[in-house]
Amino acid sequence: MAGGMLGRQRHVCAFFNTRDEEYRILLPFVKEGLERGEKAIHIVDPVLRGDHLARLRGVGIDVEGAQARRELEVLDWKDTYLRNGSFDRRAMTALVENLQGRTRDEGFPRARIVGHMEWALQDGCDLAALVEYESRANDLLPRYDDPVVCAYDRCAFAAGTAMDVLRAHPVVLLDGALQQNLSFLPPARLVPQLHKGPLALLRDRYLAALVAGARREALELGVEEALSEDLPAPSVYLEVIQAAQHEIGRLWQEKRLTVAQEHVATDISRWAVAQLQPHLPSQPSNGKRVVVACVEGELHDLGARMVADFLEMAGFDVNYLGANVPAESLAELVRERRPDLLALSATASPHVAALRRAIVAVRGVAGDRIPIAAGGQVFLRKRGLGRRLGVDIHAPDARGAIAAVQRFFGLESARP
Repeated sequence: MAGGMLGRQRHVCAFFNTRDEEYRILLPFVKEGLERGEKAIHIVDPVLRGDHLARLRGVGIDVEGAQARRELEVLDWKDTYLRNGSFDRRAMTALVENLQGRTRDEGFPRARIVGHMEWALQDGCDLAALVEYESRANDLLPRYDDPVVCAYDRCAFAAGTAMDVLRAHPVVLLDGALQQNLSFLPPARLVPQLHKGPLALLRDRYLAALVAGARREALELGVEEALSEDLPAPSVYLEVIQAAQHEIGRLWQEKRLTVAQEHVATDISRWAVAQLQPHLPSQPSNGKRVVVACVEGELHDLGARMVADFLEMAGFDVNYLGANVPAESLAELVRERRPDLLALSATASPHVAALRRAIVAVRGVAGDRIPIAAGGQVFLRKRGLGRRLGVDIHAPDARGAIAAVQRFFGLESARP
């Protein structure tokens, strides 16, 4: 399927941007199954049944002959998902099990099942019931080796529902690529998570979008949905985006995400932060000037960007220098501008040496001693690092950094 091979897990969540994209990807999969003597079961919108059959004929499938031999069975929504006029999760689960059992009774080795899922957008349908149905199907489907493809119109479903559905499938097809789903959760774990508080649920959905590289859904969740739900922008920064990025970093360190996937996720979060920044509240200027920079070789600047935004929110005048700033350049800038504080970021152990060089270079600047703050994930993994480096302020994340800076200057803390 989609140039990849299905393994033992065959419950696939397939997102498509257009019908043409869907059929371009799925028709070879359907045709291969028929040529191998397997059964095809399709559940379609009754309005589009004729178009569906025409597309099958268009790739050389003998539709009428396959139907006569019971190799091809095309069912309507009203006879399946919406039987008796509404969706019944248990009844639909029993129907799928019956279809799979009947496939064996008819002498076929397996069925390739494709269900079009836009029925759930009909008036009166419960999207929560859809997600629970998709999740609990994983208790049933492994009894057979039938591939079951749940096809979703990516443009029709809200990002929150899409990411809940995604987490209910062990395999995902997105942007034409088939991949094992690192965000998959079995029913016993996913269903209770759907009842979390709004920020925790938003974080889980946002993280699933980052892991899948679903940029559109991630930005819809992290910006549009967050603001429409009146969630405070600072809380979204910290409890959604920062928390999700910490998990992305962990998955990368465990080699469960590639460097490319980590870069895609971080770039998405960078865009989300940029769009949320205008919605951050701000306090009056406190007259303090801060320079924020990542040490030489440190290319992960998202955490430093968040700290800079939070310092501005707290009334500091901030110069943000970004990633990979050499120690000599930092020292020269400190000499010229004489900030009240220099804040440095380092996320990984290999950058501790660069952090130490930057501190030594700045400490060597003649004149009054400039306070130095340092932060990043490396401070979580190396307890006591801040004390050993001799920095004045250290914290692992944006919230801790702002609170520590405010305490250092004797300023009133404004917790986001």
